[in-house]
Amino acid sequence: MRFLAPSLLLGLLAAALPFFIHRIGRRRANPLRFAAMELLLQAERQVAARRRLRDTLLLVVRTAAAAALPLLFARPFAEVRSDLPATTDRPQSAVILLDDSASLQRRRGAIGSGTLFESARSRARTLLENMAPQSDVALVLGSEGARAPIAEPSTDRPRLLAAVDGLVCSARRGDLTAALARAAQILQTGGHRERRIYVITDLQATGFSGDAQSAAAASLSTPSGPIGITVLPVGADQTWENHAITDLGAEPAPEAGVQGVAVVAEIANFSAQPANHLGVTLRLDGAEVARGFVDVPPGGRVRKKFLHTFSGGGSAHQAEVEIDADRFTLDDRRLARVEVSRGLRVLVVDGDPRTVRNEDEVFFLEAALRAGGGRFQVQIALAEEILTRSLEGYAAVFLANVARPTVEVAAALIRYVEAGGGLFISVGDRVDGDVWNQRMRRILPQPLGLRRTAAARPGGQEGETVDTRPAERLAPMDRRHPLVAGFSGGGEGLTSARFFQYLLLEPTGDNPARAVIMRYESGAPALVESEVGRGRVMLLTTTVDREWTDLPIRPGFLPLIQESARRLAGVPSGDAISALLVGASREISAAADDRRIEIIKPDGESRATVPEAREATAEAPTRPGGDSSGANSVGRAIGRAARAVVFHETDQTGTYRVRAFRNNGASVDRPDETFVVNLDTRESDPTVLPPERRPDRLASKNGQDDRAPKRQMELWHMIGAALIAFLLLESILTLRLRRA
Repeated sequence: MRFLAPSLLLGLLAAALPFFIHRIGRRRANPLRFAAMELLLQAERQVAARRRLRDTLLLVVRTAAAAALPLLFARPFAEVRSDLPATTDRPQSAVILLDDSASLQRRRGAIGSGTLFESARSRARTLLENMAPQSDVALVLGSEGARAPIAEPSTDRPRLLAAVDGLVCSARRGDLTAALARAAQILQTGGHRERRIYVITDLQATGFSGDAQSAAAASLSTPSGPIGITVLPVGADQTWENHAITDLGAEPAPEAGVQGVAVVAEIANFSAQPANHLGVTLRLDGAEVARGFVDVPPGGRVRKKFLHTFSGGGSAHQAEVEIDADRFTLDDRRLARVEVSRGLRVLVVDGDPRTVRNEDEVFFLEAALRAGGGRFQVQIALAEEILTRSLEGYAAVFLANVARPTVEVAAALIRYVEAGGGLFISVGDRVDGDVWNQRMRRILPQPLGLRRTAAARPGGQEGETVDTRPAERLAPMDRRHPLVAGFSGGGEGLTSARFFQYLLLEPTGDNPARAVIMRYESGAPALVESEVGRGRVMLLTTTVDREWTDLPIRPGFLPLIQESARRLAGVPSGDAISALLVGASREISAAADDRRIEIIKPDGESRATVPEAREATAEAPTRPGGDSSGANSVGRAIGRAARAVVFHETDQTGTYRVRAFRNNGASVDRPDETFVVNLDTRESDPTVLPPERRPDRLASKNGQDDRAPKRQMELWHMIGAALIAFLLLESILTLRLRRA
């Protein structure tokens, strides 16, 4: 116990006055002798005993009252451990690091109770109110990529309180290590000798990185003195039994029909108790279609599979799986975009038919398309039969080693592409480059050039070798392109292919609608695409049979052909519609005549920007917050010579819709670019940071002050109440003694 005015404790000497007064004022009995003395003495002894007890009690009460008065004026207080700093008149430079990660959206108790973030925000407000008025304070958030609401220390208390009151918990994952480093950087030039970071967090272990944490703690030592760390936990002492959907995907289900899909959800139990009969609900496009139950062992994971057959129009649907709600509802629901091919009609034009089936130009191409589980309706035609068919009924057209398109065929193909069709061109020994360049230049991604023989193919003549390498191979691919982004292993199924012959392409001017998807090791283009009008054209500079390459027998050929057909048909690939995690970036392609791209967030707020063509020179940022200048969060194109925008503001879970505004003023919805954003399920893990890894403990190891925060507990109020009680008791005892 300590005192604000210890000199007034001299008044405790007055506590001896009641003792002396009692001694001086004590009545002495006068002895009188008379008969029956023995009976009177016995009665007197009983009365005297009671009187001595009352006198002693009265003495104690008066002494306590006399001692309480100077104690009251000395204003005693006690320093006790607290989650708030001591109330002091000494100013300090401080940073309040408030954890706004998704796990803080957890409820403190039953449904309807407040969240941990509300408790954290209230604690931050109380913290500000308890600081000295001269203290300068900054406010930093602890979620990944978050910007500081108050990045410069300020003494404007109303502004700080308003900033705290206006905070909303995010859906991002926690990154307290980076936030600590930023807070330490802010305090490098603190205006006061005492500098401290107050970390208000639920101490979720996934919010701290081990190696980086030690580095952050070490950075708290500055030339002007150490920076202290105080951790103020919220909810870390509460048992958190959580169930979460950690993954959701969809895959074709041929057993359910042509438009059948299997929606598979992974459900985890982050508790020590089994989750028995946990309800799981599947919704498609907002309508509940199935419900089931699962039993999840403690700390285990199970997969729940739903089969569904779509009917009617629409190729992309939204799947939502939800489990029974618990205290943390953000991970009880997960979304996915499900693509359903409606039996896409594909026309394959065979430019080099053979009587031996496996030697036919389109043998491998047709097999790859028919392997789609009925998702492609493949029709084979000869080059001269193109005019006899209505191309408008086909989602994509493949031209395989077609020698010389006639003027009429070229005109029909140009009209088809400009109207929104997809055209895939593969070359071969029958292709007449001059005719193609003359009649199809309008839609060719690049003019055809000379044939190059890279090496003698197996069984060929020795004199054919004109290159010291055994064969050309593909260079490492830019996986940012949607066509190859989903290939596992970095496209190893393609890069292992050997190319013995291919066509070189003639140089062309810059075209923002053109992109090289794959290149050979020599740098020559292997697969090029361009947007023409409302359609798309792809050009493969080698064959789709084994005449010039062994690509058709490589594992990457099938996904290459199928994804190309889907892309040409305007159907998003599996990767293109896969869900992002909160905070990840999304590249959205723009057509040649798109003037502006608008992204509508789940809460209805929209963001818009103008796409540009730009040659890629650096990787695009994958997390928000990379631009500290406060620029628009919608970036510009990063793909090689492609028009696109990069959207960073994926800070909400839900569905993001895309709309394009054309040069002619029309607005067009882009359902093929619609995407969903889900929670990073690292926020679902309730594991608490071990005490030895807490940043305040690490700060102590680095020679920094980690003393537990204390506050002054005022005791004079209790002493004042006791004084009043003593005076009342003294009055009662005095009255009873007088009556006696």
